[in-house]
This record gives sequence, C-alpha cells and structure tokens, in this order.
Amino acid sequence: MASVTLTSLHKTYPGGIQAVRNFCAQIANGELVVLVGPSGCGKSTLLRMIAGLEEISSGQIHIGDRLVNQVPPGDRDIAMVFQSNALYPHMTVRQNMGFGLKMRRTPKVAIAARVAKTAKMLSIESLLDRRPRELSGGQQQRVALGRAIVRDPAVFLFDEPLSNLDATLRSQMRSEIAALHKRLRATMIYVTHDQVEAMTLGDRLVLMKEGVVQQVGTPLEVYHHPANQFVATFIGSPAMNLFRGEIKQGQFHTPDGKGCWQVDRATEGPVVFGIRPEDLRPARDGEPVFAEARPTLTEHLGHEALVHLDMAGGSHLARVAVEVVRDLGEKFPVTLRSPSYHLFADNPEGLALQPTCEASSGRQGTVS
Repeated sequence: MASVTLTSLHKTYPGGIQAVRNFCAQIANGELVVLVGPSGCGKSTLLRMIAGLEEISSGQIHIGDRLVNQVPPGDRDIAMVFQSNALYPHMTVRQNMGFGLKMRRTPKVAIAARVAKTAKMLSIESLLDRRPRELSGGQQQRVALGRAIVRDPAVFLFDEPLSNLDATLRSQMRSEIAALHKRLRATMIYVTHDQVEAMTLGDRLVLMKEGVVQQVGTPLEVYHHPANQFVATFIGSPAMNLFRGEIKQGQFHTPDGKGCWQVDRATEGPVVFGIRPEDLRPARDGEPVFAEARPTLTEHLGHEALVHLDMAGGSHLARVAVEVVRDLGEKFPVTLRSPSYHLFADNPEGLALQPTCEASSGRQGTVS
C-alpha cells in the first residue's frame, strides 16, 4: 500500500471551464478518504486524474514517493472500481477476476490461488463459474471489487460504485466495503455524492463544490464544526436550519425581530445563524426562547418525527421524539440545545471564497 500526495492540482477544460482548482491533499497509507459533493463539483474528474485517465492541467500527483504525472494508468499500481461494474460479459466470474493478473503474465497457479482467496473473502466462491448476466446487481459489484482486490494494488479508487444499486443493496455493500477496508488496511479514495456513504465510510472527508475544497476533516468534525454554509447544509439530513440576521450587544437577532439568542461573540454585524433540526425543541417554562413557531406539517418517521415550522420569517425543521409531537399546540415557543448554534460569515453563496492548499490539507472548524 502507499500514501497519495496531491499538490496544487488544476484541471481546465477547453473554453476555460475549471473543473478542479488548486486541490491539495495528503492521504496516508491505509487511509480511506471520501471525496464528496454535488454533481459537477469535480470529484470524479479528480479521481480520474489520480488514475491517469484524465490529463492534469498543472500540479503534481505522488503515489508513495513516485511522481506519476507522466506514468501511464496501467503502470501506476492502482485499481479502480467504477459506477458501472464493467465486467466482460463473455467471461466467467473467475476469468473476470483474474484477467488483470493474466495481462501481467502472472503464473496460472498464482492467479488461481489469489482468485480463490479473494472469492472466499467476498463470499462469492459459488459464483466463480457463472457469467455476469447470471448475477444480481450486488453480486456483479462484488465481482468488480474482487477484480480490484486480486491485483493487490498500492491504491484503490472507487467512483460512485454503489449508485446503480437499490437502497437495500447499497446499505449492504457499504458495510462490506467498510469491513473490507478494515481487513485490508488499504489506501482507498472513494467518490460519492451520497452523504450517508461519506459519513459511514470515510476516515476523512473532503467536501468539494465548483472544483474548490470547502472542508477537510473526520465525519464528526465536519458534522459538528462545518466550515461554511455549504458544508452545513450539505452534510446532515435534513439540512441545517439557517437564519440570516445580525449580532447586536451579544445577541443574534433575525431581521423581523421574532428570533433572538444570546451568542458568545463580541463582534457585531451581519451573520448567518445555523442550528441543526435535532437541536430545536419546544421550550419548557423558564427556558430561554429563540422564537415562536407554528407547526405546518409533521412527517412521522417511527420513533421520531420531522416537524415543519413557520418561524422567524421562514420555514424550518425540528427533529423531535414522537411523544413530543402529541403535545404541540397551534403555536409554541422554541428553544435551542445550547451551545449548539453555529455562526457563519454572511457570504451569499456560503462557500470558501478562495481555493487554498492550507484549507484542503488542514482541518477547519466553524467560521465565525
């Protein structure tokens, strides 16, 4: 296995379209890093640059101590698992898994041993003599994983490998990939737009938007200390509630004057105040009140419910226990689980304004 070092990577397409801007990251040996962001943010382009399938405009890619900018894809010692499993339809599972080793002129005995070992690891021994058309979607993706594993590469690259599977299979395959990483302790770079995959799989997350790194950190760091409005609303389901307003004399005030909360910040002026749905709840007698709320819709999810609230001049969400819903009136005071609020710069786009290598190699906290 090997580390991966990405230094000042840029990708500009004809016409001046910048897909990746000044991307820097240090991925440790044995680490699973997830590149996550909305469609078109540059994450798959970045993965293809690492694989050598996409030419870089500028910057450097090191796998271990080796600069691989000019190294052909087949010589980079990487294995890639795609969204489409790309299995050869005329070959059996055994032949598909061993094909890469065959192209490297690995002895047949060694190929057979490695295929058998990997098939056992993935619980697909009984499928080795079948062809892809005889397999389910989940089985096909296990074969694609097996084809990558038998090569024993320095780095595994995953480009949204579960997006074509149904919800149940996605959940099952997520667990299998996590267990596989724990067993192999392999260096893995995983691309997804699904925040659940990102949060459950990654040792660290790299959040991207419009080709720019927005934040790097562990899943819990990114969830509890989002660096900006984009991260706050992208990570977490449902998204964080945001209130525009300003700080006056140590208190946050919404523009309509209907929301107010004491904050630990001396600087006054415009800010965006964030609170996650699970940190909003009805206030009890004597508790500080953030705003008055009127419930407009309740989504029952079993042990909890999402309550849509008309509050402080907008529509917001609270995640509460089902027994709380029964006691809600037509209007009620809302409080916050203090100190669970977040303060963000009042940047209209809610993004990191400039791509910096410092931002993508460090761990950022709340912007205040």
